[in-house]
Amino acid sequence: MERKRDERLDIIRIFSLLCVISVHFLLNSGFYEQDVYGKRMLAMCIYRSLFIICVPMFITLTGYLMNKKELNLKYYKGIIKVLVVYFICSVIYAVFEKLYLKENITIRIFIKNILSFAGTKYSWYIEMYIGLFLLIPFLNLIFNNLKDKKQTQVLLLTLVMMIGIPAVVNIFKFYSIDWWKSPATDNSYVKLLPSWWTTIYPIFYYFLGAYLNKYTVKVSKMWNIIFVLIMVFLDGIFNYYRSYGSKFICGEWNTYYSAIVMLTTFLVFNLLLKIRFKSVNKFRSKILKTLSNASLGAYLISCVFDIIYYDKLKNIIQCIPDRFKFAPLMIIIVFISSVLTSIMINILYSIIKKTIKYIITKIKMMNIKHNNYQYTDREESIDGVKEKREKIHIN
Repeated sequence: MERKRDERLDIIRIFSLLCVISVHFLLNSGFYEQDVYGKRMLAMCIYRSLFIICVPMFITLTGYLMNKKELNLKYYKGIIKVLVVYFICSVIYAVFEKLYLKENITIRIFIKNILSFAGTKYSWYIEMYIGLFLLIPFLNLIFNNLKDKKQTQVLLLTLVMMIGIPAVVNIFKFYSIDWWKSPATDNSYVKLLPSWWTTIYPIFYYFLGAYLNKYTVKVSKMWNIIFVLIMVFLDGIFNYYRSYGSKFICGEWNTYYSAIVMLTTFLVFNLLLKIRFKSVNKFRSKILKTLSNASLGAYLISCVFDIIYYDKLKNIIQCIPDRFKFAPLMIIIVFISSVLTSIMINILYSIIKKTIKYIITKIKMMNIKHNNYQYTDREESIDGVKEKREKIHIN
C-alpha cells in the first residue's frame, strides 16, 4: 500500500524555493550596491531576514525526510536523480552561456564546470548536498541511538553553541564607544568564543529536521507566528544598524550559520508543520506534488531567468531603490519560468530513466534466451550421445 503523501512537506519545499528566488532578488536587483539608510532599505533588510532561511529550510527538510535511512546499496542509488538533474541543468546553462551570453564555452570548459560544481551559478548547493548525502546514514546512527528527547536537545544545543552563538557574539568591539556609534566603519571585533566549526552548519539543520520529525514542539500557532515576526523584525533592524551608512555588510551574524537564522528557520519550519487541511483534494495534491518535485531543478536553473529578467529590469529602472517595488513581480516570473523548465527537466529525466530501464530489461531477456538456447543445445547433444550409445549397445 502506498504511503499517503504529506502535503505540508510539499508546501515547505515550495516555500523554500520561493525563499531562494526572493533572496536572489536582492543579489540581482543591486541591493548590495546601495548604501544602507532610509525606510526603504530598512524594509529590505527585514525582507532579507525572512528569506535568508532558504537553504537552511531545504536542509532541515532533508533531515525531516531522511532520518531513517540506513547504509545499503539502495540508499546510494538515491543520489542518481540529483546528479542527473544537475547535469541537465548544467547543459542548459552552458547552451545559454554560449548562445545568449556569447561566452566561449568549449567541451573542456563544460566538463571542468561540471566537475567543479560550477555547472550553474547556484550549483554549490549540489556540492554541499553530496557530502551531506554521504554522511546521512552515519548521522542517523548518532541521532537514532540517542536515548531520549533530552539527549537530542543537548545535541542541538551543543551544535548551536559551536556554530551559531559565536556568529552573533564575535562581532562586537565592546570597549569602543565610537564603534557602537558607527559599526559599519570598523571591521575589527573582540573574539569571545571559538568559531572554528561554523562551516558544519548543514549537520545542525539536518539534526533539527530529524528532531522536528520525531518530537512535537508545543507552541501554539499564534505564538509561533508572533515569535517569527519578532525574530525577523529584530534581525532586520540589527542588520540595518550594523550596515548603516555603508553598503550592506554580509557577516557571520546574518548568514546561514547565525544563531538568529537557526532560530528563525526552526520557527518557520515548525509553523508550516502546523498546516492542516480539512479534506483531501486530489487536484491540490497534484499541484503541490508537481511544484515540490520541480524545486531542485528550479533552484539550479533559476540563474538563467535571473540573468534574462534582471538585465531588463536594470535597463528599465536605473535607480536601485525604485527596483525594490518590483520584487513581487520579479519573484513570480522567475518562479514560474524556473518551475516550468524544471518540470520539463523532470519529464526528460523520466524518459531517460525508462529508456535505460527498458534497455537493461531487454539485455537481461536476451541473456536469458541465450542461456536457454545453450541449455537446449546441450540437452540435444547429450540426447544424441545417448542414442548413439544405445545403437552401439544393440548392435
